[in-house]
Amino acid sequence: MVVNFESIVAELEKKGLVIKNIEEFEYYVKNFNVNTFLTGYSGFFSDENGVFQNTTSSDIIRLYVFDRNLGNHIFRNILIIEKIMNTRVTIETINHYDITDKCLLKMDQNVLRNSVFRNIGEVTPYVEFNTMLYRMVKYMDTNIYTKKLIDKNIADDVFKWQNVPLDLMCLSWSFSTTFSFFIASDKKLRDNILNTFNIDSSLYRGFIDFIKNTIHLRNAISHNGVVYDLKVKYATPELCNLYYYLFKQNVEIDDLKLIHLIRMISIISNDMYLYNKTVQFGANLNVSEPHKQKIAKLFLI
Repeated sequence: MVVNFESIVAELEKKGLVIKNIEEFEYYVKNFNVNTFLTGYSGFFSDENGVFQNTTSSDIIRLYVFDRNLGNHIFRNILIIEKIMNTRVTIETINHYDITDKCLLKMDQNVLRNSVFRNIGEVTPYVEFNTMLYRMVKYMDTNIYTKKLIDKNIADDVFKWQNVPLDLMCLSWSFSTTFSFFIASDKKLRDNILNTFNIDSSLYRGFIDFIKNTIHLRNAISHNGVVYDLKVKYATPELCNLYYYLFKQNVEIDDLKLIHLIRMISIISNDMYLYNKTVQFGANLNVSEPHKQKIAKLFLI
């Protein structure tokens, strides 16, 4: 066998790992992606040569379970932000352009290009206008409400969906598509959405970096990534300014950690339970010392 549990265990024991419960360890190795489970979590307990220091298989399992639970409870709040943005982007667009039938794709293409998506050049990585339209309708046929509205007399892959109201169309969007729509929109429309989150329009750039980090964190949680030591990918002065604005607390860029991002997610999703629960997770992690203290420091501001 290419992936053999016995050889994996033998190699780990050779490096000093103590296997406490072989059946429990086998369950996690075989069912939760050996690369994620071992590489992502065992490395915390080993030195630069991969040798384990006073570590048991239970330590690795508990850190993995801790991280999985951490990701799950963060994810709920990310979804709140995603749903609010998705809803506000569509409602603000409909009202801003007075689209009485709510069907955005019935608008003149020049209006779509030069007014609705007037700031599309700010989307990074850059998205072509036609690509943006396609991303909006890409999954229309997977939704029971929208696929009934297809106009089969139109051959164009985008405009065959012109009869789908925007507030239904958005149900099939990814967070990334919603975010790109937001960035590409008119400044006044963007300011209205920032106001929904009680954020001043002057902090737009910081909010952009916040959402970019939130999507990065969302993807790590969704795709078996390690969460507890995830680095803040977009640690910019603008993001720090947003943090200061939200909490009236200055923070140096080098000190911007995952816990700061979680704290911002808490306030922007209007649920401080997330932050408090995260701190509790760090305090209650059941691994042996001194590993516990090292991990706990990741959750202290």
